[in-house]
Amino acid sequence: MGFKQTSNNAPSFTEVFTELRSSRARNEFLEQIDKLIDWRPFQTLINKKLCKRAEAKGEPTYDGVLMFKILLLETWYNLIDRAVEERINDSISFGMFLDIDMEHVSPDHSTICRFRNAIVEKDLWDKLLSLLNKQLQRHGIMKIETGALVDASIVDSPYAPDGSVKIEVAEDREDTRSEEAKEEERSYQVKVGSAKPGVDTEARWVVKCKKFRYGYKKHVLTDGEGLVNTLTTTSANVSDTTEFPTLIEKGALQKGVMVLADKGYTSKAKREHLTGHGIKDGIMRKATKGKPLSDKDKEFNRQISQYRNKIERTFGSIRCWFHGGRCRYRG
Repeated sequence: MGFKQTSNNAPSFTEVFTELRSSRARNEFLEQIDKLIDWRPFQTLINKKLCKRAEAKGEPTYDGVLMFKILLLETWYNLIDRAVEERINDSISFGMFLDIDMEHVSPDHSTICRFRNAIVEKDLWDKLLSLLNKQLQRHGIMKIETGALVDASIVDSPYAPDGSVKIEVAEDREDTRSEEAKEEERSYQVKVGSAKPGVDTEARWVVKCKKFRYGYKKHVLTDGEGLVNTLTTTSANVSDTTEFPTLIEKGALQKGVMVLADKGYTSKAKREHLTGHGIKDGIMRKATKGKPLSDKDKEFNRQISQYRNKIERTFGSIRCWFHGGRCRYRG
């Protein structure tokens, strides 16, 4: 940061103060990320999908990488749009990460919201995060080649319907309801949505550990150390196993990688899906009626469970640091 010279060739008080604050306002995490990541591929992808045509009218758009970085700050620091706007205007370290000079201000919260909606509508969000993960893999930070972990976790919605649940509700691991029961649930959702404005009609009921939960479910694939590689979100009543093939496809796993999962994912179809992609089967073995586990299977499960606690730690971190146990509007 250079000084603007006054008539007597001395920097102003504001310039000296800003330079001093900038030298001390270090955020090692943001500095490391900014040096590590090559942002040019992100710029290319965003410009290709979102940039205005040359003849378009209106105010010039903000730089795409700047806006994407703002969304990353929201995720890393658990900030909503208004809060991140305030932090950018107030924080020198945020400004340095975004390359915003002191004489400029943050894009307003409505602009941030519109950008987020635009990249979701254009199916860009997952592609941008995939680019980020690939660069982390190249630098040896994300080590997906050492193995992958798969699991799911429920996220509660604060806008559940009032009153007792009078429909048959899906079990957490497997939805064994009849089509008639599922149709009854769909009718129920329409009724509660019209009867009480504000009810989250996209969330669903599910029973887990004999408790009713209303919300969503995040299905996650991480690397061997628990860093999130791929995530999909469904209503809470969707079985964990349903999203398993999607996670494998989106994770773009290399042949020879082992995928570890608990026994809830056990099925012939899942094992065939893995072997069909050249991926090693690390799904824990499950005893069935009349066929108990062998000593070999028990030892296999013991070995897998030692590694699977890393993804449980990931879910715990999401709940603790990002308040991810309860969903909320991010705008």
